[in-house]
This record gives sequence, structure tokens and C-alpha cells, in this order.
Amino acid sequence: MKMLLCLLAVSLTLAFLSEKYFPKNRIGENRTRRVRLNLFFIAMVVILGFACGLRTSYNDTTAYINGFRNAPLPMEYIKGQPNLLGNPAYYIFQSFFRHHLSDNYHVFFLVVALFCMFSFLRFLRRYSENFIFSVLMFFCLGLYVFCFAATKQCIGMAILTYSVPLLLKRKWVGFYLVVLLAALFHTYSLVFVILPLFLQKPWTAVTYLTVAATVLVLFTFEETITMFLDRAEDFGKHIAEEEVFDNNSINIFRVAVFSVPPVIAFVFRRRLWPLMEPRHCLMINMSILSLLVMSLGLVSAANLFGRCAYYFEIGAMVALPWMLDKLFSHRAVKYVSALAAVCYLGFFLYDIRGFSEAHTGIGLIEFVKTLF
Repeated sequence: MKMLLCLLAVSLTLAFLSEKYFPKNRIGENRTRRVRLNLFFIAMVVILGFACGLRTSYNDTTAYINGFRNAPLPMEYIKGQPNLLGNPAYYIFQSFFRHHLSDNYHVFFLVVALFCMFSFLRFLRRYSENFIFSVLMFFCLGLYVFCFAATKQCIGMAILTYSVPLLLKRKWVGFYLVVLLAALFHTYSLVFVILPLFLQKPWTAVTYLTVAATVLVLFTFEETITMFLDRAEDFGKHIAEEEVFDNNSINIFRVAVFSVPPVIAFVFRRRLWPLMEPRHCLMINMSILSLLVMSLGLVSAANLFGRCAYYFEIGAMVALPWMLDKLFSHRAVKYVSALAAVCYLGFFLYDIRGFSEAHTGIGLIEFVKTLF
């Protein structure tokens, strides 16, 4: 826990310095802000990347280590006719790295972690009205810790961040190609194919239809999910039934925390609608989708739906700072943001209980020794 709290403090400091000395350029109301890399931003990427990449155990880390050590040659894997829904891009990348770049799994984890940190933080810096607050949410909502647990999924999610600018520019071919690439690293990335439907204002017809569909699934959970699993099997994607019908439900407290941006967007929708550009609509809708996916875990499959929800949750990290900025005066927003920060920190401390017991890693000096 101490490690994460230190990383959070360092990250917030670097985010503050990044915004102070390298402010983003405002280039027009209908265009996204240009990203300028700077020393503080790079330092944050490197520090968070090394802390994540030098882990030796946490959640699925042991399985990833074994998978890396036993990776076949790339051509051997390809000759085995890999299933396109079986994350083939990840296994080819892993095999190539293992046999042609380095057989040190620490180096592999580090490269992946640096790519993910750069992609996620770049996205937040590009689109957020308050980069510091977004970095706080990045930690407190669990996305950073999630990078310690799910390597394949985080690569897919990181790649998907590059699809959003293409989506906002209506470059459909490029958007779907990036989504396809992400899906080859982790199949769940295909959930992004629905995002073009959510460029319109939140809490309108499409939102209500999506909410209604989610409620229907909740009340017909076993029948609907079983039908979905059967269709997935037909396409060659196996999801074990015991993973879905495990009777493990998501903590209602977590769902409540994730509901904050969608609820604010609903309550103040008439005030926010006239101020929204497509990017604002998309980010708020992503926060709603994240909540709806997570709510399915109230019945069962907490791990499955909790992980799927993270694909959209990065939108909430942009949406909430923007909504607070628009709903409150320049002076009042500071107090409201501070109160929100305290609440998120409280959830963070609650959520990371047990992290220290589950996580182990090596230091920088020890890592350097493994290179020789």
C-alpha cells in the first residue's frame, strides 16, 4: 500500500508540474487539444512503468511469466493455426520478444508497462480539462493497479486509446482497423465497435435503450449469458461457464463509486447538453457504458464484468473533471474537486487493501543485474 501511495503522490506532483510548465495549446472549440510531451510527463510514464513492469507476482503475473518462458518460436505458433479470437497478436509478440529480443521477462513486462502508461496518460492529458484530477482517478478507480494484473487486456486497452481520435474525426476505416488490432491482443477489445453509436448526447434515446437492454439481461441473466456463450463458442471463443456462473458478485460500493459521473451527467443533463462537443458526449457515454457493464457483475462473474468495465472507464476520468468545470464557478470548482478527491482517496485506500501482501517486485539495481 505504501508503494502505491508514494506513486500517487509523485504522479500528482509531476502532473501539476506538467500542467504548470507545459500547458496544452488551445486550438479551437471543435478540435481536441494537442499533446506536448515534456520532462515531467515522461518522468511520470517512466516511474509508473518501472513500478508496474518490475513486478514478480500479483494476480495473473505468475501465469504471464510461465507463458513467456514457455513461448514457442513465432513460426511454430503460427503453424499451429492460431484462433483469431484467441489473442494471437499477443502470443506472436510474446514469442518474437522472447526469442529475438530478450528472454528476460522483466524486460518484457517493462516494455509493455511503459507502452500502457504512455498510452493511458497521453489520452488523459490530451482530453482532460484537469489532468491532475484525471491522474488521481486513474489511480483511485483502479486502472493503474489493473495494469499489474492483466497484461494482455491492458495492451488491448492501450491500443484502443489511439482509436478515439480517429472516431472523433469520423475516420471509420482507421477506427475499426485499430479496434481490430486491439482485439487481436485481447478479444474483449471488440466492445469498442459500438462506440460510434455513442457520439450523440448522453441520456437520450440510445442511452435509454442501452440501459433497458442491460436491465433485461440482469433479469434474464442465466438464459441470456448462456446464449451468448454458445454463440461465442460457434465463433471459436471459449469462455468457461464456471468463470461466468461463479456466484461472485461485484461489491455494491464499487458500483456506487463508478456511478458518480453517469449520475451527475443525468441530473444536470439539460445544463450540460448545450455545452457538449462530440468528445464530451463520447467520454460521458463511455462512463455510462462502464457502469452498465459493471452492474452485470452484481449477479455473478464479478471478475469478468469488472475487467470488461475498464475498457470504457477511462472515459469517466475525462468526463468528471469536465462536468465539474462546467457546473461550478471557477472558485467553487476547486472546493468541489477537493471534496471529490478526498472521497476518491477514501475509496482507493479501501480498494487496495491486501495489495502489499499479493504484490512482490524487484528493485532497479536488481533489475540491472538481471541484464548481465
